Amino acid sequence: MDISFATKDGVPAIRLATSDTASMLFRHVEVPLDEYPILSWRWFIEEGIESELDELTREGDDHPARCFVVFEAPEGETHPMEIIWGNQSLRAGDYKVIGSFPHYVANGGQENLGRWHDEDVDLTEIYRTQWGDPVGARMIDIVVFCDSDETGGQAVAYVADVRVRHR
Repeated sequence: MDISFATKDGVPAIRLATSDTASMLFRHVEVPLDEYPILSWRWFIEEGIESELDELTREGDDHPARCFVVFEAPEGETHPMEIIWGNQSLRAGDYKVIGSFPHYVANGGQENLGRWHDEDVDLTEIYRTQWGDPVGARMIDIVVFCDSDETGGQAVAYVADVRVRHR
């Protein structure tokens, strides 16, 4: 796994590259969803995951870019999840769940490789769908990464301008 700073098509970004590995760039945060419900970022997938393995299974659970997010409920319970780039079968708006771990698909597909995509995800809607009322919940961790450790493949992704904002 290689994480570095790079400029891709004139955009300063974090470059994430993997070959049969996975790793994360992790940041602890204190973001109240009541005030900052929208997670925004840009991503450019240069090389996606191509595999015969079903991405809906643990064995095929590799994605060229992910945002791992941990929420904390008002009573202290934590809820981890991922926002991912889907490969062959998953498309924007889809969910997949492996065990009890949810993944929300923000974008994806081989046809969308090779260009920047601006994303806005409503974290309160994701929270509501998975765990109920988001009032008082907050995001406490955010991580960017790519991985190919399950499929043994490769991926290259760029992530830029990660931020939270008001509606």
